[in-house]
Amino acid sequence: MVGEVSKMQLLSVIGCRLALRALATALLLTLLGVVGVAFAPSAAAQGGSGSDLTSTIIFQTVSGGPIYAVNADTLAGTGANDLRYLTTGVDPALSPDGEWVAFTRWDDTQHGALGSLWVINVNGSGERVVLGEMHQPKAPVWSPDGTQIVVGMQQGGRLQPEHKCSKNLPSEPLLADEDGDYIRVVVEIDGDDVEIRFCYTLLPHPFWGLRMVDVATGAFEDLPRDRFSYAPAWDPANAWRLVYDGDMGLVNLDLNEGTTWALTEDVHDHAPVFSPDGSKIAVSYWQHDHWEVHVMNADGGGRVRLTETSLRAIVDQQISGEEPRSWNNVAPAWSPDGSQIVFLTDRTGQWEIWVMPADGSDQRPLFPGGLPEGLVLQYNGVDERVLSWQ
Repeated sequence: MVGEVSKMQLLSVIGCRLALRALATALLLTLLGVVGVAFAPSAAAQGGSGSDLTSTIIFQTVSGGPIYAVNADTLAGTGANDLRYLTTGVDPALSPDGEWVAFTRWDDTQHGALGSLWVINVNGSGERVVLGEMHQPKAPVWSPDGTQIVVGMQQGGRLQPEHKCSKNLPSEPLLADEDGDYIRVVVEIDGDDVEIRFCYTLLPHPFWGLRMVDVATGAFEDLPRDRFSYAPAWDPANAWRLVYDGDMGLVNLDLNEGTTWALTEDVHDHAPVFSPDGSKIAVSYWQHDHWEVHVMNADGGGRVRLTETSLRAIVDQQISGEEPRSWNNVAPAWSPDGSQIVFLTDRTGQWEIWVMPADGSDQRPLFPGGLPEGLVLQYNGVDERVLSWQ
């Protein structure tokens, strides 16, 4: 005799408990949310001391979509009309001298699709392919001397959904069936013997590696890595050192010795980026249910959270009848002198580019009058390198 019970039914009690917890949290915020934090632009953020008014900011609207350049004098409110289209691609990155932009392209969006690494001059000329025939390359990063680029790419793993039945519950992301269920509990009874199996479909689970490419010749070398190695960052103060988002946190890679070791042991650290002097690392941090910008020392210590949704904002959301939510703040990039950080935020209800001093104070929009008409940004939470500043 065979019977089936949906796991969704088994989890209904848990769902009720989560709802009660959310209600209790909302009530607490209502009681406590009488004090807020207001952000106002500082002199430096408006083009005063410490700002980089002759530098360039590169950004993508969406992975694989348009890539734009804008002079950083936008920070002073004088460069809003300087926005210029460059090309299309994934994860643009400016070279250390600010003259070239590296990016990638994919042939299609299927898992394991072939792609290529490209460069283009910051003035829009000289676009060329550096290396092709890579699987889903992304997040290129330049060496400190500008002669090499390390790029992440898909290498092995499960590229298609896989149906399985097991005595054990799955520990990987699942694909729902036609009824919206993720797991079918199958009970088989044969006399006095009872066997319970869990049937489900695993989502594709590709592995990701790292490849170092010579910009001039296209010669390449695959690097030591974790199973999942994303968003490499090259230490500008130590050319032998690379840091990437690995299986269990941020990982150091010695390019000379070919050895790796943990920098952090927090799986919520994503997309590291070094400050220009190599003393700090900014990351996109998954803060329970949203993104925040954190900064740490280059050795992984001294972590500081730079962004946070004020209690006043939470209360204002409740008063207006909205579901309380924390803002997302993500994809940081340093200014050339390390005094400022540009990042993405959705605090206004849409993704925008904002800028702040490196201590997290005085946060304000990059474009004083709002995003140029017709410009829509997108962030999908897959270690995108949306912004670059040189």
